[in-house]
Amino acid sequence: MLLNRIINYLYSFCTISFFVFVLLSCNPGDNFAPTISTIDPLSGKEGTIVTITGTGFSNDTTENVVLFNGKESVEIILATATQISALVPVGATSGSVSVTVGGKTITGPEFKVFEIEITSISPTGGKVGTEVIITGNDFSLVPDENLVKFNGIVAEVSAATNTSITTSVPEGATTGPVTVTVENQTMESGEFHVILSTVPENFKIAFIGDTGTDSNADAVLNLIKSESAAVVVHAGDLDYLDIPLVFEANINKVLGKNFPYFYCVGNHDEKEWDGADGYQQYQEARFNRLGITWSGQLGVLSSFYYNGMFFVTSAPDEFGIGSEQAGNYIRDELTTDNSIWRVAIWHKNQELMQIGGKEDQAGWNVYEESRKAGAIMATGHEHSYSRTHEMSHFENQVISSTSNTINLQKDNPATAGLDEGRSFAFVSGLGGKGIRDAEGGLDNNPWWASVYHINNGGQHGVLFGEFNYNGDATLARFYFKDIDGTVIDTFFVRSELE
Repeated sequence: MLLNRIINYLYSFCTISFFVFVLLSCNPGDNFAPTISTIDPLSGKEGTIVTITGTGFSNDTTENVVLFNGKESVEIILATATQISALVPVGATSGSVSVTVGGKTITGPEFKVFEIEITSISPTGGKVGTEVIITGNDFSLVPDENLVKFNGIVAEVSAATNTSITTSVPEGATTGPVTVTVENQTMESGEFHVILSTVPENFKIAFIGDTGTDSNADAVLNLIKSESAAVVVHAGDLDYLDIPLVFEANINKVLGKNFPYFYCVGNHDEKEWDGADGYQQYQEARFNRLGITWSGQLGVLSSFYYNGMFFVTSAPDEFGIGSEQAGNYIRDELTTDNSIWRVAIWHKNQELMQIGGKEDQAGWNVYEESRKAGAIMATGHEHSYSRTHEMSHFENQVISSTSNTINLQKDNPATAGLDEGRSFAFVSGLGGKGIRDAEGGLDNNPWWASVYHINNGGQHGVLFGEFNYNGDATLARFYFKDIDGTVIDTFFVRSELE
């Protein structure tokens, strides 16, 4: 009896141990069909890690085959009996996710493959409330399913298609990137500049060109300081020494190293413009100190905002840049801007747009594209001062008004056959490096509102512009004042660009 009990006990023990051994040595997938309860996330782009939760998976990553709408994931990074983490494969399309283990397949929920993309934003700057069109791919057709932020501030989406989103600049937005989030996928654009509703009251800019570094140039800088200008716009030909450090030191000596001093390249600046310790590098360092961001090659083909105003520099006939390229750059930059005040800056002229001995160099495209956008045109090169009346065409020298108040208007592309663009141009080349005479009777041309040169008492000086004049956001007062204290030109400019 005892022996039989021992034998039965041993038999039972061995049988149970055998079955335990078999169970422990088997993967769940060897005997059970897998199941899928969830996948997370339910959408994403190629390379997204998708976690599949269920049962019956293999602990060995190589024994689980995961397909995204028939496309196999070539990288399973984690596998347990209840969970698999796999990467969405290249070339996958939207459809169901399936898992095969030990020849047994289960099909789970659908996974949506998409990748949002932002290709453009128009405009690239504007004040609160400005309508903005974001163009790209894989946006949601439901407006509220597109989360748009302007530098972290949520914006309302009024309309959406797969390729475009219509939104507006929200209250509290500041300059920074625009982001779009769709189904937990976020894409960031370049910087959107939030424009102040108005520039500061009586915001004064000093427009000069052709300076040098001698006593006359110092007198001009001291005039700028005494007139309490907030900014200098220098239309090229900086120190005539090809020593950027000397030019920089001269500015800092009078105005300070953190004074907003903006300049473009002139023909006397090309040699030492770029590269280490070049003029451009010093200007970039100044912009960085002031927290001013820019696009393009600063001082050549570039644009930037400062205190609610938009500035575009171009360089016709410099570095091989032709008038068409320079003008088209101006056009493209101004097309995406909504500022009340815009300034286009370059150095060289057309013969009829100066009063001295300069030949046609800038080409007409820079003038015409600036005019069509209602931009003020600031140039240098000729060492005198000349300022046009309000013009409706520069190439044909068509005067639209001789009033002492110039109206800035931009062309409306919707009015076919009409060209509403109105603006004016000036040469402010009395920055300190010599004063020249008018030649060939060019100073007598009827489009000139004011000229100042050596034979009519010309002296070095500055054209000042006061924007948001006395609290009128669309009005500016200009005056040319020389270093002897004489004001030889005063006029007003009304912006109708809103």
